[in-house]
Amino acid sequence: MSYFKIIAWGECPFCIKAKALLIENGLEFEFCIVDHAPELLKHYKSIYNYKTVPIVLYKFGEDGNETFIGGYTDLKEFIERNIRGNVC
Repeated sequence: MSYFKIIAWGECPFCIKAKALLIENGLEFEFCIVDHAPELLKHYKSIYNYKTVPIVLYKFGEDGNETFIGGYTDLKEFIERNIRGNVC
């Protein structure tokens, strides 16, 4: 099973755009809003060495492998390169 995971602020325009992009492309995803969990957001930012939201991950395989995608623009490029081109 493969899916995307988005770590997001509920009101962030780029988080909302990332969610909409996945819906438009019929892709499964988990949307984690961390508005009331500042320590959890800090933890995610440190794990992925990323300073803003959304933090987009691609989860795949039976072992739960993941690839860090980046933010909204990176997600858009990933979908155009891999999903629409049927590489994933």
